Amino acid sequence: MPNRFAPVLVATLAAFAAGTLTAGAASPAPIELHGLEATPPVSFSLPESAGLDAVRVVHPPDAKAGGEKLSLLAVAFPKDSGMSDAELLEYVKTTFLATSAAGRPVERTLLGRKVKGLALEKKIPSPSLAQVYVATKKGGDKVVLAFVFAPGFANEAEAAIAAITGSLKE
Repeated sequence: MPNRFAPVLVATLAAFAAGTLTAGAASPAPIELHGLEATPPVSFSLPESAGLDAVRVVHPPDAKAGGEKLSLLAVAFPKDSGMSDAELLEYVKTTFLATSAAGRPVERTLLGRKVKGLALEKKIPSPSLAQVYVATKKGGDKVVLAFVFAPGFANEAEAAIAAITGSLKE
């Protein structure tokens, strides 16, 4: 009796080999950082400490240090931090992103509110682009979100950033 599944199996294996299918074909897992959750269009690593009150996730999830195409850093601040949103952006930009570049203003909607952020270029540790925003939670605490991505991944990063910021919730 001929095996009727052989052609399907061969076609499926060929699609995997060509990279047109992903294992499991499931949606990427949601990410949760400092009480904020988002649904990214690409997979990220599990959150890891990035010092102080910061956590970081990277894409691809198995990227070695310096090999990530996109990273998301989230730094938590209490509502009584004594810093304005502009000061929080500057603090994260210099302390965590190692840049003092002025950047250019950008705007996104986070948690149902329009917020102003910064788009900038980084040179350390390698040339990359970044976008930084302040998300204000219901209780007044703030989380600064810093997206850093490789210049060659800019289009994909923009789509991922739009999906993450658009799906962000407490």
